[in-house]
Amino acid sequence: MQHENPMEKRVYLICTAHKAGTELMRNIFHWIFDLMDVKETCRFDDTGGKIISNGTWKQNCPDVDHPVNVRFHNHISSPIIESIRAETAKKGGFKGVMTIRNPLEMVVSSYCYHHRGAEPWNALGDNMTDLAPKEGVPEMARRMLLTVRNMTHAFQAAKPEVYVSHYERITGSSAGFNQTIKEILDFLWGDEISHDLKQRALDATVHEDLHRGEEGFSFHVDGTADGKMGNDGVNHTSDEQELDEARAHLSLLDQDVMEEYKRFQQILGYAPGIPTK
Repeated sequence: MQHENPMEKRVYLICTAHKAGTELMRNIFHWIFDLMDVKETCRFDDTGGKIISNGTWKQNCPDVDHPVNVRFHNHISSPIIESIRAETAKKGGFKGVMTIRNPLEMVVSSYCYHHRGAEPWNALGDNMTDLAPKEGVPEMARRMLLTVRNMTHAFQAAKPEVYVSHYERITGSSAGFNQTIKEILDFLWGDEISHDLKQRALDATVHEDLHRGEEGFSFHVDGTADGKMGNDGVNHTSDEQELDEARAHLSLLDQDVMEEYKRFQQILGYAPGIPTK
């Protein structure tokens, strides 16, 4: 039965990690929250683009002096999940969604992304345009350790309130995309929203499916695009040849760094070691 607005019942946390589908997940929810007529959200650390088309979205969550139920975190960590869990324990609780990705694939993607000069303001990319894969991939692995560590700890803290999406599944095929969206909708709202609204949400979010080639929000991420030019003048897509070349240099990681990545992979459910692709 749908009697009250489910958006008013609890807090919703959408959380991401660099190179684990950050723009994709935020933009999926951009479609969903627009359909649900959300007019106010907040974000942490003043980072991340809009997650609604109309209304207030730039405010910093810790600075807001009134309850905001839709919150976006661009750099998820376990303390954020645990603090919202404590905050909402007696106020209706919270539900959330996060995405994980094979940690070493995040390194490869991050190297290719920043080697092209994307996000020149991001410390992860400092001097990365000057580093060939031989030097750049091991260095990016060191720089990405904190991001991957935070993602892994968030994963460990996620249950039972946070649905964990797998990047490989949601980007691997249209079928995987559709199934993930259906599971997210059921997890967050169950029978609190109608079957018709769920279908409309699925129909809207397919614009973000990389296999359908639609012009979704992910193709215009504040001027940035998967497959298009960003307003920093950089192509924000990595082709397979570029990724394969970077992937081939993962064997050059320092042993202690590789062992830490393997530990993260095991915790997250990935086979430890260099991905075959």
